[in-house]
Amino acid sequence: MDANDLLMSGGIKSIKWKDEPIGYTVLGTIVDPPKAEQMTKFESTELDFWPSGDPKMQIVVTIQTELRDPSDSLDDGKRKLHIPPRMMRPVREAIQRVNGPGLEVGGRLAVRRTGGTGATGSPFEFAAEYARPTLDPASLMKDTGTPAQPAAPMLTQPAAPASPPPTAAASLGIQQTAVEIPPPPGMDPVKWAALPDVQKQAVLAAMAPTAPAPF
Repeated sequence: MDANDLLMSGGIKSIKWKDEPIGYTVLGTIVDPPKAEQMTKFESTELDFWPSGDPKMQIVVTIQTELRDPSDSLDDGKRKLHIPPRMMRPVREAIQRVNGPGLEVGGRLAVRRTGGTGATGSPFEFAAEYARPTLDPASLMKDTGTPAQPAAPMLTQPAAPASPPPTAAASLGIQQTAVEIPPPPGMDPVKWAALPDVQKQAVLAAMAPTAPAPF
């Protein structure tokens, strides 16, 4: 434990399970590397040992949660999650499901109480889920101290004039041939050829004989 850990360790609340109902879930983001420490006996500060004399060890990890103590205006939501041997298995299996190497800073850990009272003969039972931290793309960019060179301007070509939309026949690959409209009798062929087709058709319509009205 370094100096700051010793100084600040008293300010982070620990998650308690005994007063919470079955189904109670704690979810948070890991903010510090997990640590191993020796357990104490139930509701005691006395260090606990296995019958073999080996110390009972647990994992302690600090997570950032949405929990807040309304009586503590300085509560920032950080909580110490103690992972005893009985909780280790579901946490380990949750990590294995996502191919993680272990608990990682930035990972998301959820633990749910699924049974037990915590008393002798009725240990707590837990389920867990874990999500590995996502990679920040900005972390891949290394500052080399060399200012970035501006990108060369792209050369653009002037846009080609828009072509008129193809007719229905042309869109099917059919070549159409213009049909010449012959001049009416007495019309100068040179002047007739200079007229647009619409005007030619109007002249022909005006010169057409009118059918007699029926009696």
